[in-house]
Amino acid sequence: MKINWLWDTRLNEKDVRSILKNEKHPKFDIYAEKLLSRVSDPAVVFDIINQTAFCRRWPTIKKRIKKNRWLKDRVLFWQTIYERVHEKLKGLGIKIRKSREVKIPPERMNLAQQIRDIRMNLGYTQKEIAKKLGVIQQYVSKIESGRENVSIDTLKRIAEVFNKKLIVKLR
Repeated sequence: MKINWLWDTRLNEKDVRSILKNEKHPKFDIYAEKLLSRVSDPAVVFDIINQTAFCRRWPTIKKRIKKNRWLKDRVLFWQTIYERVHEKLKGLGIKIRKSREVKIPPERMNLAQQIRDIRMNLGYTQKEIAKKLGVIQQYVSKIESGRENVSIDTLKRIAEVFNKKLIVKLR
């Protein structure tokens, strides 16, 4: 019996399979989450996703699946599969380097900390600043954690909201 695990997507299975063959594709984690949430057969999954890519991306996919508390059993199931596949690959001499987010440059982290400190000293919440900037709170969180590489224009808008001057120093 074939399972239609793509029932809520506009892409056809061929296009999704193409995405899942490339773990660097921006939508890889989205479709891998759908696949692992809806298919319980590792043979079917590993026909679509490379086992090495699965092991590298599992920590990120697991976080996505965990957001739905109804899928707790799926996380446990695929965690067990991950551990078995990881050990098998290790036994074959294949090293699995987990995909990690790009290391955040220290300059960006410094800027992020400055923005966070100013906001907190002024007594604003992220949600209040987001509203003043016309963005969502999560965007402010990304800026303050250094995960968002903000433009000069955005920095200027932040400075205006804080009623501060923007000074850029090049060394």
